[in-house]
Amino acid sequence: MLENAGVGLGVVTSIAGQTRLRVELRGVAGHAGTVPMNMRRDALAGAAECIIRIENLARASIDTVATVGCLGLESPASNVIPGFASFTIDIRNPRDERRRDFVDLITSEIGELAGGRHLDAEFFTLLDVPATACNAAMTGLLAEIISEQQSACPQLASGAGHDAVALGSAARVAMLFVRCRGGVSHHPDEYVTPEDVAAAVHVLTDFLGKFRLH
Repeated sequence: MLENAGVGLGVVTSIAGQTRLRVELRGVAGHAGTVPMNMRRDALAGAAECIIRIENLARASIDTVATVGCLGLESPASNVIPGFASFTIDIRNPRDERRRDFVDLITSEIGELAGGRHLDAEFFTLLDVPATACNAAMTGLLAEIISEQQSACPQLASGAGHDAVALGSAARVAMLFVRCRGGVSHHPDEYVTPEDVAAAVHVLTDFLGKFRLH
């Protein structure tokens, strides 16, 4: 987003809350050649339909992102109808109420899809972390300093978790974003130009000189 805006720096308004679920679907394992298609309780086919529904619902939302990162089968074999499938869902939104609404929506949708395929669905919450708001005064000062050295100062929510989530329970937090080539981060190909690093250091140094704790 910083690349698209043509600027090197931005400020973080908040860090998205996260909910991580594991979904287990149970059907009936069967022989791939002997069970008619209309009599199958295929857990993997049900999981596939659920995953597509999750993606479509997230695409249609305002600012929710949802990711299925793990998919597992029980004793998989090429000639066996899967009787059990499990998958994870990572759901993030900078507004907790929207994240919780999406969790309720997606669990309801999965329940309906599973029921239509005569599968049993069970949900397990692996992680539930609320959003962390950045301090308005600190963020405002960072934005003011950034605006002095570039044409605009985008204000963006962070979808990734940060140490500031833990620190935010004990102190006020603020954060800078620095432009990454191609928008790639948390990856070996991540690259930031020395010029953008220098600009970030300059902003941080200026911020520390001007900031007063009240």
